[in-house]
Amino acid sequence: MRLGQKIAELRKKNNLSQETLAEKMNVSRQAVSKWESDQSIPDIEKIVNLSELFGVTTDYLLKSGAPSFEIKLEDVPVDEKLPILSDDLVQKYLSAAKKSSNLRALAAALVVFSPVWISFGMPLAGFFESNKQLYQIIAMTGYAAAVATLAIAFGLLIYSLLVMRKFNHLKQQNFDIPEQRNKLTSTIEEFHQTYDKFIVVASILSVLSFIGPMINGFSHFSSMGSLITWGITFLILSIALYLFAFYAFQRNYLSLLIKHKKHLPPNLHRLFIYGSWGYLFVVLGLAYIFDRYVINTINSANILYLGFIVYCLFTYFFFREKAE
Repeated sequence: MRLGQKIAELRKKNNLSQETLAEKMNVSRQAVSKWESDQSIPDIEKIVNLSELFGVTTDYLLKSGAPSFEIKLEDVPVDEKLPILSDDLVQKYLSAAKKSSNLRALAAALVVFSPVWISFGMPLAGFFESNKQLYQIIAMTGYAAAVATLAIAFGLLIYSLLVMRKFNHLKQQNFDIPEQRNKLTSTIEEFHQTYDKFIVVASILSVLSFIGPMINGFSHFSSMGSLITWGITFLILSIALYLFAFYAFQRNYLSLLIKHKKHLPPNLHRLFIYGSWGYLFVVLGLAYIFDRYVINTINSANILYLGFIVYCLFTYFFFREKAE
């Protein structure tokens, strides 16, 4: 049996999560994960600490053979054992998580959708420009609908947080779900099989949403024509954001339940932060150059919009591939 397998086996026998073991060893959870998957080996000091914690000899950890002494589960103090979540609580959490994910994703999508009322309302009011009273009614209705949409989005966000309020304690403690573990693993696999296509569709829509501003930049539409193209853009983008957000929120809730949340390693995290700032300055610089020196070719707003879309897509796939 390899060292990583022994550490994982002893950890589970002692009812310790990877996070708890990491705290006791004064290392990150990723380090413990790498030990157990044999991607790295703990140094000699950590080997000694592990042997003392688990009640086994260092020879057992470093060599093959049975342990000279193991702590029995019943010997572990009651206050050190992880609380066990009931099946009923797990099912309630999963149901609430799906509802909250849907509400939060819808709230985010409505925020982006809100300008659509103005983008379509103003051109519609333009058809009645000769009737000043009707023109003002239609125009003000568009603005009122936009504000109402933002209010609804805010209300949905608050409600989604209230839905998960009774499960807030799960974020602050470790727990065991022995009877649900296999079922949760299959649930996560089913989630990816069902919702991975959301990311594909959302990515396609995000790219397609750029067509409106691009056409507007090259065609030099009137103000009304420009409003319509931006309205179509926000409509497409709101759908894409809903798909992205629902996937992200639901996945985050599932990860919290099994205590397996991905994080970037420190070196990549610093690279991502510095790279983001560098990318921002590059995009702003390009927008400034095109606005000031390359007139009547590409609108600077399109540069900013395209830069935002590319950044969002890159961020998602970067975290997906590099997070541990």
